[in-house]
Amino acid sequence: MGLSIMKTLLICFALISMVVVQVGAAARSGITYIHPGVLDPCKRLGGPHPGCHPNPESAPTQANTYNC
Repeated sequence: MGLSIMKTLLICFALISMVVVQVGAAARSGITYIHPGVLDPCKRLGGPHPGCHPNPESAPTQANTYNC
């Protein structure tokens, strides 16, 4: 019984230690954000890209809106 609790605590400690090391490594790498071009291809450098309107505020609206 006591050995089982000791193994459980050791595994928990190992998992917490791995998370702490991983978070520390990510903080040291300098990666702090995701570039908008990754999520929205219209914001990638080197545009205009096919299918992207040059001025998003005056972009054409959808002709057939779906109404339920």
